[in-house]
Order: sequence, then structure tokens, then C-alpha cells
Amino acid sequence: MVQVTLHGKNRIHERCGIKVKSAERLANIAFEKGLCQSDVSGSLHGYLVSIYDFNGQANNIRLYGDKIYIFCGDVLVTVYDTPKRFQNTINHIMCKRRDNIEQR
Repeated sequence: MVQVTLHGKNRIHERCGIKVKSAERLANIAFEKGLCQSDVSGSLHGYLVSIYDFNGQANNIRLYGDKIYIFCGDVLVTVYDTPKRFQNTINHIMCKRRDNIEQR
């Protein structure tokens, strides 16, 4: 079960348009179904490394939808918008992942 800091709840509300009460549910979904840093490559991977370096306590970064979720262990710290230039890449990877799961 993922925990969400007050700052994380506020960022989910602000950047995702989700009510604060639903923040933990969304954080759990992003943690379980989101893309890890190891799931991506190229410039998107480099971008995630720069976010990792900028957020010293962050040790778990997930991409879900059009947002970047920054976790410290199993605690959601904050949420960022994903730059538009990476949206197609993320969508492509997520579709490939869904297809692989459905084929099993």
C-alpha cells in the first residue's frame, strides 16, 4: 500500500485534476502499473535520470499516463507533467506492455 504525502496529494489534485481523497488510489495504480526507469531508453531514460538526480530522496520514479510520479520508497512525494516530446514514446511502450500481458 502506497502512502502519499500532503504535498503529493496537493500535486495530484493540482496536476491530475483528481480529488485529494482519491490521491492514494491513483498513487497505487501509478506505482503498480506505471513504467519504471528501467522500462525506457534513449532520451526519455536520460530525462528520468536527470529528475532522479534533481530529487535527492527519490528512489522510485514511475511514468503513468501523462505524469511522472516521484516516490521515496513506497511514499509518493510529488507529481510532474511529462514533457510533450515524450508522450508518443510513453504511449508506445505502454501499448506494447499491454499487448504482452494480453498474450499471456
